[in-house]
Order: sequence, then structure tokens, then C-alpha cells
Amino acid sequence: MMHCFLGIDAGTSGVKAVIVDENGELKSIGYQECDVISENPGWAEQDPMDWWRACDGAVREAVEGSGCGKEIVSIGFSGQMQGNVMVDKEGKPIGNCMIWLDQRANEEVEEIRQLISDQEALEITSNHCLNSYWAPKILWIKKHRPQDYEKTAKVMFTKDFLRFLMTGEIATEVSDASLTFLMDVPNRCWSERMLQATGIPKEILPERLVESYEIVGQLRTEVAKDWGLNPGIPVAAGAGDQPACGVGTGIVNDGVIGSSIGTSGVVFGSVDKPFMIDQECGTFSMAHAVPDKWCFLGLALTSGASFKWLRDNIFPDKKAAMAAAGSDVYDYMTRLAQGAAAGSDGLIFLPYLNGDKTPNNDEHARAVWFGLSQRHGIQEICRSVMEGVTYSLRDTVELFRECGLDVKKVVASGGGAKSPLWRQMQADIYNASVVTMNMEEGPGAGAAILGAVGAGYFKNIQEACDAILKVTSVTEPNVKQVALYNEYYQIYKNLYPSLKSNFKQNAIIVDKYHHSAE
Repeated sequence: MMHCFLGIDAGTSGVKAVIVDENGELKSIGYQECDVISENPGWAEQDPMDWWRACDGAVREAVEGSGCGKEIVSIGFSGQMQGNVMVDKEGKPIGNCMIWLDQRANEEVEEIRQLISDQEALEITSNHCLNSYWAPKILWIKKHRPQDYEKTAKVMFTKDFLRFLMTGEIATEVSDASLTFLMDVPNRCWSERMLQATGIPKEILPERLVESYEIVGQLRTEVAKDWGLNPGIPVAAGAGDQPACGVGTGIVNDGVIGSSIGTSGVVFGSVDKPFMIDQECGTFSMAHAVPDKWCFLGLALTSGASFKWLRDNIFPDKKAAMAAAGSDVYDYMTRLAQGAAAGSDGLIFLPYLNGDKTPNNDEHARAVWFGLSQRHGIQEICRSVMEGVTYSLRDTVELFRECGLDVKKVVASGGGAKSPLWRQMQADIYNASVVTMNMEEGPGAGAAILGAVGAGYFKNIQEACDAILKVTSVTEPNVKQVALYNEYYQIYKNLYPSLKSNFKQNAIIVDKYHHSAE
């Protein structure tokens, strides 16, 4: 019997189920979309039960498409990071989850800085406090929704909540926990000092904090029956989506960087010890999904979401018509972008639809088109969004180069890996070789690999990656376009500092009149 492994990737835009076999063949994919709820500027929430609906539909679709449900021998997870699902003593969600995009807990970040020095916290957590982490979000709920805080029995991440519904077991793992601001990242355990400083009770954290490949439960009989799987399948802890993507694209050792364009844009790397940057520039340092490894990433909040925004607002009719015809409007948009010259004839897009994390760490930043003129058309608009997204990721590439990392090879994944145009754009803007792997769905493949290792089908993650992952394309930079993009990138870099104060003033005015309209 050919062994198959199920990876469930609980992302922001939707939940994806990926089934791969032990030779690295992708058997099938299932996908169901989820919605983001934004009731106020800077707020971003999701309904945890909407994730479960999407998870159920995605797994059913993948199993039916694969025809190998009874050969699935393990389940692993990948999930959007930093969301705090508050559940009561029955395990039911208390309201919506404040997801990673949520920007509201700014006062709580400052309060934490009064409780523990930045330097001490950095040495424990390997990070500077951000408003998306668990600690400030939990304190925000304690202050603004005390009735919800009092009812809270446990806090979970997205993937952990789904796994709880599948197995009945509560646990989390080191990669997701790294971005709580409550974990001792170098020692891969909860930090008594951070809990004491913030006043957050340890009892509401998952007691089991394990490595990402470890098995933490078995698939419940009733869920297995609904999905056409065998009951009792071992379910691994899984990892946050970016460390999982690192596993799913083979970024498990030093020397290779990953560039992932999904809802957000991420530049990711693996290191042998915790990676810390003294200045506050919105970088993230974590325990890797690989034991005894750590990882770092820079985050552009709304990279792929910018292209989705363009799709939904400029091409709604085309989207519906092409979907009905069985084609993809993203392909149409990319073809339009192909018709514009590199550099979009001087049209530059800042992809800050909901603020920026790396390197500006500014919740007030907003998207901007710069240089728009009568000569620009929809082709340049489409291309400029793709280029702006890639410039924002280059910000992180340059940050890591400044820290002494030699970036010559980049593994592309997500939407930016599927398009030859976007792969070439990345190679030219990063000035590095861009490679793709046979598993385009990096987080889902990483989730499947973690489950397979946990269930004992490979002796370690490196062996699993060697067996399952293969390079499928290599894109080298175009020397002329590297030079052109270097010049445009300098303009891009200068735009944010010149607009920073205006972003903040604009946010004050928007907030003032938004609330008065209510």
C-alpha cells in the first residue's frame, strides 16, 4: 500500500487540504474560502467556526479527489499565526478571533514595555513586542471585554483549535508559541518571567507545548467517518504557516531564503540559533518546526491581499465570468501585467492596505500609487501591484543582507511561485536565483511532512524533505532589469519616510469621522 499524508493549511483567505504520497506525488487539493471581518479601522477578525466549516469542506474535497482516503496514515497542520482563539470550559469559542492582521492592541504594547524592559524581553522572547502577539491582545480583551476574559479557559492558535475539534486534545507547539511574547524562545518553553510581568495566568495557555512533528492526538471516529478516513489516524501538532512552508519548501538549513506570497508576503530563513535584531523593524524570530533549529521572517501584511483587492474591486465582472468558464482571473491579470514594461513606466505601488510590519512596523501606513499619469493604463496598474509587493519583500531581503546573510538563492512559494512573470520579477528585484519546488503549496506540504515524520514514516524532517521535495524550475536574474529595478527600488524606499507623518494624521482623521458616523 502506498502511504499518503494529509496536510491541512488553515490560512487567512481559506483552508486548504493537501494529500501527498511518500514519493512526493501530489494526489489532490481541496480548498474552501473564509472571510475576514473588519468592524473598525485596523481591526481584523474571523469566526473560528467558519474555519471548521472550511476545513470540513476542504478535506472532503481533497479526499474525494484523491480516491485514497483509506491510505492516509497521518495528518499534520499549518496555520495562520498570532490569532488568539479564546474558548470557554466547554471548548466553545468566545466571540471572534483577533487574527494576525489585527492592529488594535497598541496601548497594550506600551503597557507591556512599562512592565518589563525591552532588552530583557528581547533576551527571553527573541522579539520586540508587536500588537499582533498574544500578550497585548489578551490584555486588550481583559481591558475592553472583561466578561469574555473571565469566561476564558484556554487560548489557542487557529490550527490548534481545528486540531482540538478533530481530536479532543488541547496542545500547541514551539513555532506558533514563539509569537505570543510569552515564550522563552531560546529554550523552547513557556516563560515564567513573561507571564509574571504581563499578569497573564499560565492556566489559560495550552499546557502541552511540543515540537512541531510530535503526535498530540488521534482522529475522532465521527470526524473520520464524515471524511472517509480511518479512525484513530495520528495527528501531529503541526506548525505556524511560515515554518511549515519552510519545511514544505526545504528551508530547513542555513543558506537558503524563502519568499512566499499569499495573503501576506513573507521572507523566511532557517538558522542554527535564535536570530535577534536590536532595532524594531517588525521582524519575527521563532523556534523552527525543525527540532534544534530556529527561523526568522519579515512580513509584508497585505502583499497577496493587494492583488486580491485589485481583482475584487477592478475586475469583479471578469472574475465571475471567468470562474463560470472554468478559468482564473488572476491569470488574466498577470497577462495584462506582462504587457507593461518592467518598472511599469514609473508607476510605483506601496502595498500597505492594512499597515506594514517589516521594516516600518506602522499600523497607520496605507496603500499608495505614486507616479500615476495619463500614459498609464490597466496593464501598468496590474504590474505595479506585483512589483510593489516584491519591493516590500526585498525590504526584508536587504535587512537580512545587512545582518551578514548571503542571499543568492530564493525558494518561491504561494501565488508568487505560480506565475513565470512573478518569478522573473522576484529574481530581478532580489538579484538572486529563484527556484520552485514540486510542492507549490508549501505550507500544506510542510504540514503533511510533519505528520509523516511524527507518525514514524521518516526518521526525521530532513529525510522526509529529501524524499518528497524536488526542484522544478530555476529563474536567473536579468542583468538589465536588475539595474532598472535597483533604481525604482530606491524611490520606493524613500516614499514611506516622506509619507509617515501623513499616514498617522490621516488615520486620526479617518478614526474621528468613522466613529462620528456611527
